Amino acid sequence: MGQRITIEKWAENLEEVTVAGWLKTEGEEIAAGEVLCEIITDKATFEYTVEEGGVVARIYAAERSVVPIGYVIAFVASAGEQADPDIEAHNEKLLAERRQQAELDLDDVLSAASKKTSRVRATPAARRLARQHEIDLQQVADWLSEDADVITEEHVQGYLSDKGSGND
Repeated sequence: MGQRITIEKWAENLEEVTVAGWLKTEGEEIAAGEVLCEIITDKATFEYTVEEGGVVARIYAAERSVVPIGYVIAFVASAGEQADPDIEAHNEKLLAERRQQAELDLDDVLSAASKKTSRVRATPAARRLARQHEIDLQQVADWLSEDADVITEEHVQGYLSDKGSGND
């Protein structure tokens, strides 16, 4: 029976690896303990050896491709055996899940970045008046019906008058 050559979680924080290069090609014989390919993690580069000999029936990862944990990179078959047809569907599912997680991670990063950079532009007098009345300039910006590029002292005074807290 053939063997799936699968990327396992060799370290706690390992999420993906890079297949650096193949030392065997499809159709080539490989002996037990022989090196099939080189794998690169974020901390080390090592040679992936096979446990059982056979024929490299199928390679599922191109050189320099990044694949997630659980991905089947190759199938080593016994004589005359074909690669399991379910492997491609398994790999596609893993890649789709990894893509979705990467998109979520990117959304989190972009959201955090936009929160840091979405500072309201205001004149020094407007900032001083807002501080005196302990209001956030974002509230004034939200209150304004028109889009003001820069919040002025007049905008803050209008907001205070409208909210009924104009005079101290």
